[in-house]
Amino acid sequence: MPPRALDATQQAETCADIGELLGGSLPDGWARATLRWSELAVGGSSASLAVVAEDGSSLTAAGIPQGITELCRRLRLGMYSETGGTWFTLIYTLIPGRYSVRYDYDDEPDAPSFTPEHYARDLAYFPRAEENVPDWLRKKLDGLPNVYGGVYLEADARDGVPRPSPEDFEGALSRAGWETGASDRFRGELAFSTDWARLSTLSGPGLIRFAGQADPDKWEALHSLLTGFGWNVGMSCHEPRGGDLVREFPPPRETGR
Repeated sequence: MPPRALDATQQAETCADIGELLGGSLPDGWARATLRWSELAVGGSSASLAVVAEDGSSLTAAGIPQGITELCRRLRLGMYSETGGTWFTLIYTLIPGRYSVRYDYDDEPDAPSFTPEHYARDLAYFPRAEENVPDWLRKKLDGLPNVYGGVYLEADARDGVPRPSPEDFEGALSRAGWETGASDRFRGELAFSTDWARLSTLSGPGLIRFAGQADPDKWEALHSLLTGFGWNVGMSCHEPRGGDLVREFPPPRETGR
């Protein structure tokens, strides 16, 4: 549960502290500075600072002052409400002698590093009434995988377990009736689909990762399909919208060295 709310006085004091830190770091000749700061409960933060001179030209700032993240985080935690949740982005504008601040509860942050999984965990930490969940966030959450897994490429040679390549993985699923094509989730990888599941792959050293949505009634069939090729497979299954772990299939066999 998020911490106790900040009252109006505490919010104002925190905003004043942001201005003091920010103003002390700005280059000579500044006339206006705008800080945009976004964070999720899991996934880190994203910040930008634009500084302009009196003639409207841009100035180069030294960066985001140390301590700004702590203050912004304090505001985000302390401004939570049960129905409205909390804001995604703070827009703080400072001019000599005063400041203004706007809190964006509705628009998607300009932070490419935030994934649907990060948003799901943020909403779990800062729940809000369904009518206050923005359409863009609802779309992200409704498209969140309920299946995650991996095909481990390193296998115990004593067992004679095959080590599939990404091409082997594609060929095996294609022969099993899955359609393949360019992935809309992972650059350079493939999407696999049937009438009951859609998966995308992302390969790495020693591992072909896959994630997607599958009919829960078919989780067993998916695991059986992949292990039926003789591969070393691990798989976990979750409730919709990044919910709790529902089922975890037997962990993959330990690989030989």
